[in-house]
Amino acid sequence: MMLLASCAPIRPQLGPPVSQPFAEGLVQDWLANSGAIRTIQGLASVRVKAPLNNVNGTQVVLAEKPDRLRTETLSPFGAPLFLLMSDGQRLGVSLPAQNLYYIASATPENLGQFINIPLEVPDLVSTLLYNPPLLEAWKVDAYERVDGGWLLFRRGTLRHQELVFNSLRQLVSVSFYEENELVVRVEYQEFVPRANGGYFPQRLNLELPEKYATISLEFSDVEINGSLRPGLFKVVPPPGARVVYLPD
Repeated sequence: MMLLASCAPIRPQLGPPVSQPFAEGLVQDWLANSGAIRTIQGLASVRVKAPLNNVNGTQVVLAEKPDRLRTETLSPFGAPLFLLMSDGQRLGVSLPAQNLYYIASATPENLGQFINIPLEVPDLVSTLLYNPPLLEAWKVDAYERVDGGWLLFRRGTLRHQELVFNSLRQLVSVSFYEENELVVRVEYQEFVPRANGGYFPQRLNLELPEKYATISLEFSDVEINGSLRPGLFKVVPPPGARVVYLPD
C-alpha cells in the first residue's frame, strides 16, 4: 500500500489539564463511532515515500474486522498489477505480470516485505477502519490544546501513546512510542458523515520513522459496512501461477 515526506513535527502548545471523566468521554465517543465500522471497500489514491520505494498509484482497498484484508494496485488502465490478501492466518500476494503467487504466514515481517508496513494484520485492519489499538495504560493525562482540541497521554511501562482530538471531539492523530521513540504515527483527515450516523475519515496518513517511510491513502469512493464476499480474502493461487512459499 500507500504520505508525504515528513519532518519532525512541532509539538502542540498545551493549555490546562482536563478532568479524567472528560478525557474518558472523548475516548468513549470515538470508540462508539469507530466500533460501528465493520467493513470498508473503496478506491483510493496512494502515495508511498521510502528510501527504496516511492510509489504513486490507485488502489482498491477492502478490509473487514478483525483481520481480513485485500488490496489491489491498479495500472493507469485499470488492470491489476499487485494483489495482496489475508484471511487472518496467511498472506497471498499475486504479481499477474510475472505469473507469480506468494504464500506466507500473516506475520508483521512478511507483511512488511510486500507493503512496507510491519504491523500485525489485525492492527492494520483496525487502523484502516478508524479504530487503531489502544495501549494498556496505568496512567492517563489529558490537556487542552492552545490551538483547539485536546491531547491525551496514555502511559504504559515502556510504551506510551498520544491521542489528539479536534474541537469536534474527533480523533485526528494517534502516536505510539517505545521508550520515548516514535514507532508509528497515524493521522486522520477529511471526515465525512456515514449513512447511518457517525463519520469516517477519507484520508489516512501513516508515518514509520524507523523505516523513514510515509504513506498516504485518500479515498475518492468508499462504502462503509457493505457486504464483502468471503472469497475475496481467500489465499488461493490463480490457475497456472507459479507458487512460492515463504518460510515462517
